[in-house]
Amino acid sequence: MKIKVYPSKLEGEVRVPASKSFAHRALICASLSEGISRIECPDINDDIRATIRAVTALGARVKCEDGELIVSGISGRVAEDVVIDCGESGSTLRFIIPIALTLCDGYVRFVGGGKLGMRPLGEYFAIFDSQGIYYRNNSGADGLDLTVRGDLIADDFELEGNISSQFISGLLLAAPRLDYDSTVTLSKPLESKDYVRITMDVMSKYGVVAYYDSAARKFTVYGGQKYCGNMYSQAPYKVEGDWSQAAFFYVARALGHKVTVEGVSEMSVQGDRVIKDMLDMLRAVPSDRMLTLNVKNVPDIVPVLSVACALRKGGTHVTGAGRLRIKECDRLAATAQGLNALGAKVKEGKEDMFFDGVDRLRGGAEIPDYHDHRMVMTFAVAATVCEKPVVITGAESVSKSYPAFFKDFEKLGGKYEILE
Repeated sequence: MKIKVYPSKLEGEVRVPASKSFAHRALICASLSEGISRIECPDINDDIRATIRAVTALGARVKCEDGELIVSGISGRVAEDVVIDCGESGSTLRFIIPIALTLCDGYVRFVGGGKLGMRPLGEYFAIFDSQGIYYRNNSGADGLDLTVRGDLIADDFELEGNISSQFISGLLLAAPRLDYDSTVTLSKPLESKDYVRITMDVMSKYGVVAYYDSAARKFTVYGGQKYCGNMYSQAPYKVEGDWSQAAFFYVARALGHKVTVEGVSEMSVQGDRVIKDMLDMLRAVPSDRMLTLNVKNVPDIVPVLSVACALRKGGTHVTGAGRLRIKECDRLAATAQGLNALGAKVKEGKEDMFFDGVDRLRGGAEIPDYHDHRMVMTFAVAATVCEKPVVITGAESVSKSYPAFFKDFEKLGGKYEILE
């Protein structure tokens, strides 16, 4: 879908959708629990649907009803071969792989689209090699096609801390089901640590615990633990609002729009809550000083944060952004190229960006189809402060994380038209 977004003034209150980071984990924990439990999650996007498909393939039953997910937990092992469609969700893929190896007797084939087949999985393959777990990986640019078979066993797992936190979370979610205790030791400092904190937080809500020794960079998970969702059989587990989606509207407010953001918790463990602090720094640091922002732990907010950086008087250096290159698109390149097309002055580095602030964005450009939800929402926000309209292709990709984005955008006064 191609749309034209016009300069406009946004004003009003917006309630952001439920956090998909929490929702993924709650769905998995509920599915690994006995009996029926409920999850209050009124916003279902494509990524959450992928996790619903995954746990359903493994034997759970999930019903969506009046803003709740009613989950009947998995009972016993899965004897037959299983196919799991992960869509384009990296979280679904990396969380479910080790869990499936604690549940399935047959082959488990993971399929998916977009760039999911290009997402690195080497950390898991190294574990499979050491434990004798079968795998066949036919994935590539055309999509995901991975088959595994075997039993994950308790181990002293070793990972690099600067790889995706999803590998760590996947092992933490699976390890309580193993017969013996496991550890996960990181050879390098942990990046995206707040996503692991979310994993441990949700696990604890379902009666399972993991411990982290920051000095040793080691997680310990006792084997033989049981997930328990009984406490949510009547009053549901409530998924909190998503700070990564709130970031779009906080940036809009920083650009001069009168927007109030509702539905997020200031006490959240979500790392993306730092968007408010970073925007405050953009305002507070004098324009004659270079401002450096390290985004290593919060890659998801970088595209929209970059809009504010581009319009800050003076220089801004965004560092630690290398992992943006392996998202749904190369977000580092897409952000720099797109903003430059709108009239910004952005220099793209290997793992960073330099911004030479401009007074205004001229707009009048067409943003190519990056097939990336965050890029679409970023340039929609940017278009509101451009001098000329901006054409954005692939706008339907917002369904991956925020299907109602343009509905909320329009309610606030955003103006756009569908071209094709």
